[in-house]
Amino acid sequence: MKKLLIIFILMFSIKGFSQDFYFLGKTNYCTPEKADSKQIFEGAITALNFPKLYLPTTMALFKTAKEDPKYCDVFFLAGYYARLQNLHKEALVLYYVADSLAQNKAPIFKQNLAIQFMRFGKVDKAREKYEEMVKYFPDNPEGYYGIGNTSIVIGDYDKGLENLKQAEEIYKKSGKVKDDVVYMYGMLYAMKEDYEVGLPYLEDAYGSYKNDEGYLSLYSLSLIKIGKSRNDEKMIKKANKMYNKIKNKEGVPDIKKKLAAEFS
Repeated sequence: MKKLLIIFILMFSIKGFSQDFYFLGKTNYCTPEKADSKQIFEGAITALNFPKLYLPTTMALFKTAKEDPKYCDVFFLAGYYARLQNLHKEALVLYYVADSLAQNKAPIFKQNLAIQFMRFGKVDKAREKYEEMVKYFPDNPEGYYGIGNTSIVIGDYDKGLENLKQAEEIYKKSGKVKDDVVYMYGMLYAMKEDYEVGLPYLEDAYGSYKNDEGYLSLYSLSLIKIGKSRNDEKMIKKANKMYNKIKNKEGVPDIKKKLAAEFS
């Protein structure tokens, strides 16, 4: 189950990044020691708009990081470029160095590092980074949201729901609630087999996730469970319709077993 769920979580987290301000190039969490290091950093920010420049820009960042080894921002940006080029091991190392140098001043470093940990299945380490975000940046919703994400794999669903609610409240204050918060509520409730509570959330998420087979698995399972408990033929029919849309019925093993039992 874990491997496929991590893919779902990774997708959510990337969509959820609230890091646009940092990429304006106006924020640095560490002070460069060399005069031209900041210029390299600012140039690399601009080059993000030009994929053909990714490789030479990455090399320039690597050189700057070597020559200015306490400049955490250049390590982070080098890691970001590495990830964009699918150099995920390199990105993980660079993010780790950047976060260590920043000394708990940069939430964006912790968030990206956590997601990179998840890419390699290191969910416990990702959870640690999200908990650090909550500790050092309690007004930032992404730490709470990340804990909700990781709870899907770790299995502490109630803790996930508690943190997701906290994230939602902070998002509301800014007037922006992430689309996938609704889906995650539905997923967490479905994973803890509280189908009645979770179904309305899954229904609300249908427009955005109707082509996502992980979503369809949980939605059809919730529908069939509730439909059978209520003896509701209309709901059972709808559950079958959703189930038939799933092409890869191997899916997530635990969910697959439950679906197979209900639809056999």
